Amino acid sequence: MPPFYARPPKELSPGDIFPEIPFSVQLSPIRVARNSGINPKPGDPPVNLKRIYTFGEGERPANLRLGHEQGEETLASTRMCRAMFLTWGSEVESVERRVAENGRVGKRSWLAAPIYRLDAVPEGNQEEDPETRERVSMRQLIRQGKARDNFYLPPLPGEASTEEHYVELRKITPVGIQFFMDAKSARLASLMPEALNELYSNLLWSLTRHELFFHPIKCECGKEVPLDVRFHGQNTDPEPWE
Repeated sequence: MPPFYARPPKELSPGDIFPEIPFSVQLSPIRVARNSGINPKPGDPPVNLKRIYTFGEGERPANLRLGHEQGEETLASTRMCRAMFLTWGSEVESVERRVAENGRVGKRSWLAAPIYRLDAVPEGNQEEDPETRERVSMRQLIRQGKARDNFYLPPLPGEASTEEHYVELRKITPVGIQFFMDAKSARLASLMPEALNELYSNLLWSLTRHELFFHPIKCECGKEVPLDVRFHGQNTDPEPWE
């Protein structure tokens, strides 16, 4: 079986695994945070108090910018967890170059998907096997690559055999690039090209309900048709990590 993981490459690449990245979801109703304007008493330590406006309820803040490019600071529900980096390497290089030129990160973001522990899926959860039509364990479907919205990750090199995870493809999120830049040296691993291709195939299946094959497929004549698909921007010279 070919290696699944590679050592993290020098530059950020799709397939990189980060140990801890924040994933936020905006819940309804929107709650806007503005400076309260309250100043501490003389001698008190400085504080940054915020006034919270609940969108659609009561008083609205002046000059509401929710519909503008500048946007507003809002409250969100956030979870920190492992992350699969998804933004193309060429886009990463372009953004890094612009940041180096103007010295500002701003509100730029890159795409990532959260990674969860497989044993967090309830043992009793069952779904229909797309091939046999039988009801089987959801964990088993994820391990076998039969779960449309989940991509299986075996234990990382050096981890216990019970340390199985999966990528949750329904929760792909733009995350501020500073989080990735700060954690670049802490990356846990990256995916080998074959594993990365399987991730892309799973992602396409999740988004469109259709599959893209990166491995040989069998012709009606009985022969295998080799496929060699590469994406521009992926890490093409990885160091296997076994």
